[in-house]
Amino acid sequence: MTLGDVEAWAEVFPEELVPRIIDLVWTTWDTFPKPSPNEHEVPITRRFRCALKQAKDYIRLPVRIDREPAEDDPATAQELGRIDLRFSPAGSALEEVYFAFECKRLNATENGTRRPRASEYVAEGMMRFVTGQYAAAMRHGGMIGYVLDGDCDHAIRLVGQNIDANKVALRMQNGGLAESSLRQDNAMIRETMHDLGRAEIFRLHHLFLSTVVNEGPPSTDPSLGTKPAKRSKKQQH
Repeated sequence: MTLGDVEAWAEVFPEELVPRIIDLVWTTWDTFPKPSPNEHEVPITRRFRCALKQAKDYIRLPVRIDREPAEDDPATAQELGRIDLRFSPAGSALEEVYFAFECKRLNATENGTRRPRASEYVAEGMMRFVTGQYAAAMRHGGMIGYVLDGDCDHAIRLVGQNIDANKVALRMQNGGLAESSLRQDNAMIRETMHDLGRAEIFRLHHLFLSTVVNEGPPSTDPSLGTKPAKRSKKQQH
């Protein structure tokens, strides 16, 4: 890369990397040691990032992966928050060009009781993208839901209900928690569209990662070299 390299100063995240990142997350989770029902987001994501870094290096995916980098307000220098997982294109010189994942627990066990936490997923997760706290200049972002009891159907249903109840605040363009436009074959990967007043609609990609092994079909990216995963009995009905 030279000092005047135009590509290094591109102001959008490379579109072709978005489905590859989604595939990387999905496939890496398949062999990742699953968390316990009461484990919290931070230790899960810390361990998961280590696995993701090894996997992306193995397949030579040209991104850097950071955990909890601070996002500051450019006008006030006040910290807006810390991004759970940030994927930066290896050749980009612009720090605001990245793909961010906000990670939330779903169906977690707290004090011996299952808590859906779908409302937190929406209010404390999705809203960070809608308000511009994260990915303020980007076209895409992501949500990871760690489904700690393995019941993805239940988690997706409650998240969808919370999204429907907050469509105005979420600035939804249309519909709700819809089928993924990038991975239509996987019901555990969904998508929402938001009109944030930018030149293009903002797409938020939702990955529901189950603690039950082989929950849903595998990545469609042949470079990841995975065998087709079997659907669990829970997902067959």
